[in-house]
Amino acid sequence: METVYGGVFGSFVTALLNKVDLWLLARIVVELFIFAFALNFINKLISRIFVKIILKLKDLETKKQYNTLRLVSMSIADTIIVLFFGTNILQDLGIDMKPILATAGVLGVAVGFGAQRFVQDVIAGLNILLTGQIRVGDVVKVQGVAGTVERVTLTMVVLRSYEGCVHYIRNGLIDIITNQTRDFSYAVLDVTVAYKEDIKRVMEVLKETGDELRKNSDFKEKILDNIEILGLDSFLDSSILVKCRIKTYPQFQWEVRRMFNLMIKERFDKEGIEIPFPQMVVTKAE
Repeated sequence: METVYGGVFGSFVTALLNKVDLWLLARIVVELFIFAFALNFINKLISRIFVKIILKLKDLETKKQYNTLRLVSMSIADTIIVLFFGTNILQDLGIDMKPILATAGVLGVAVGFGAQRFVQDVIAGLNILLTGQIRVGDVVKVQGVAGTVERVTLTMVVLRSYEGCVHYIRNGLIDIITNQTRDFSYAVLDVTVAYKEDIKRVMEVLKETGDELRKNSDFKEKILDNIEILGLDSFLDSSILVKCRIKTYPQFQWEVRRMFNLMIKERFDKEGIEIPFPQMVVTKAE
């Protein structure tokens, strides 16, 4: 029985090989191998060139710009290589590319209005990349969506929010970009105290706490300048608001603000400075 099945399988394989051009099959396999090698080689080459440039740079913002250009260059190179090898393999299979190209031209006219959107995205993407408005790693607000930039292409920006959600935004739709981590940032601090407190003393304590924070070994490399006490900002219903800010390196403003809030709470408790909170008095009718 096994001999019978073996003979049938052997006959099937022989018939299949007779119908297939072994030279063509070998050529396609070689082209696929070269395609994989070229794709891997070009990506590594581009990445190595940009990494060498980035390592020589000292400015963090310039590093972000070059890293973004590295990813875009790799994406463009991948597209060109896929189109080149894809066209060659189709030609080897005997598929005439002229009718396909002619059909593509006719379809191009038919979808011309739809292509306007694509062209708009590409032009806007070039403007974003060349002017460095958004770089991979930046924290930005775009079209009402905030998040960290994960990828920038010629057609879209990909953001990941704090909750982990991924947002894909077409470049052509972007009108306003708010970059929260460009060059430097500010940790803006709104401190409220009771009306009975000595505001001058409160500002002295804030200044001392800010200086202490800057000397902290974990934060001295993240803070660019001394704390700015802007002064009494407004009178609230049950408290007085004192506004201040600390200049930080990009992306460290939130960490600095959280630490400063913790230190202020501890210092105010020690100094006996009251931080007011809403209170409700309930009167029971007799």
